[in-house]
Amino acid sequence: MPRVHSTRDREEFSVVLKSLERNRGIKARWIAELTALWALRISDLLAIKTSQIDQSFNTGEFVIIESKTKKRKVITLTQHAIKLLDEMRLTFPNDVYLFESRYGGKRRPISRKTVWRWMCEVEPDVIKWRRSCGRLGGVNLGTHSLRKSGSRLRQQAGVSLEELQQLLNHSKPETTINYLDNNEQDLVDTFVAGDKALFG
Repeated sequence: MPRVHSTRDREEFSVVLKSLERNRGIKARWIAELTALWALRISDLLAIKTSQIDQSFNTGEFVIIESKTKKRKVITLTQHAIKLLDEMRLTFPNDVYLFESRYGGKRRPISRKTVWRWMCEVEPDVIKWRRSCGRLGGVNLGTHSLRKSGSRLRQQAGVSLEELQQLLNHSKPETTINYLDNNEQDLVDTFVAGDKALFG
């Protein structure tokens, strides 16, 4: 499977959010926002139940056990998260899961495959936006792009490698460095510089 990319900056992340909402509705946008904000793997976000969130409003945080690593992760409710969660609770007051599926009649979360498909649908919009502002290069988006984007944008805002390592629950800084690496995307700028260097 090819490596998925993060968005390159906040503007591009905004394009992803708008495209998700336009194509798949507000719930798709909320999934993207919370995945990036909480730096979660999509399977961990989709497993969260509304009862966990209801309890977290009293404490300001909640705990999950990551499905891949079995590590404990404390998630703090920021102002943006509280705003989103309030909207979600008002819009879907009876849901058992934070992101409940409307298909099949059973109470279950939206599937990872569904969110993956939604992210793949966003790729043409990102490429179109890039071309409209003079940026080149393709993009490979998937659900993990959201977790990567949240980390990359924090790095661009000055969050240290050590803090990102802790946020992502990585055991070694090398893992975080590799994770934040976006060489395929950054290399595009090197090709563009070649146009100027070689041909003026």
